Amino acid sequence: MKVRPKEVMVNLPAVHFFDSEGEDAQLAANFNTFVHGKVRLKYEFLGTIGAQLVSIFYLQRNDEFSQLREEFMRLIENDLMERESNNG
Repeated sequence: MKVRPKEVMVNLPAVHFFDSEGEDAQLAANFNTFVHGKVRLKYEFLGTIGAQLVSIFYLQRNDEFSQLREEFMRLIENDLMERESNNG
């Protein structure tokens, strides 16, 4: 049987929300099992917003990565300050 490669469209960098720890690592590992070549999906856990864990996925750290990361870090910091002010 001859297998033909398929194209998969992926928009990166991308931020995803998860319900539990380790889901981001599993997503990256699953993606990397079918990627051909030296390219590997990388991820960084950013923090939490509400009850959701937030991670950014990327191939390389570039300007687009930095802008998206900074935007979500501000959202995470704002959420943390809001929760602290509600508890205090």
